[in-house]
Amino acid sequence: MEDLEYLLDKFGFVRQTQVNNNFQKIESLIRFQLPEDYKYYLENYNPFDDSIGQEYVVLYSINDLLEISREGIINDSHTIAIGSNGASETIGIRFWEPKNYKIVIAQYIQDIDDHIEIGTSFTDMLQRLDAGKEWFE
Repeated sequence: MEDLEYLLDKFGFVRQTQVNNNFQKIESLIRFQLPEDYKYYLENYNPFDDSIGQEYVVLYSINDLLEISREGIINDSHTIAIGSNGASETIGIRFWEPKNYKIVIAQYIQDIDDHIEIGTSFTDMLQRLDAGKEWFE
């Protein structure tokens, strides 16, 4: 988590007092476990809404995730919305099997064919942004 913590601090994510989130509630709604690096972010940092490199990033809180999941904004694509680019595209976590996730961006997050991979993990997404990679290259 050292690389993740470095990036979060570098980009100005605001630390919060560590929150003991009950991830079981959200994971039971979405029917898969959230990645550990993403859980670390949720437990230790406030929601984010700012630019990282060339891209604008909005990341939701755990309460937002619960609300989204209750509203059914997850389907057979096994993708949960975790944020947006501040415009019309949604950032999501796409689950394939345990320990196999991709971070994706799409205008229609429920449509797998619309997904563009922006990271092999939450940390990888931030590393790509740090390296100046744009989402739609």
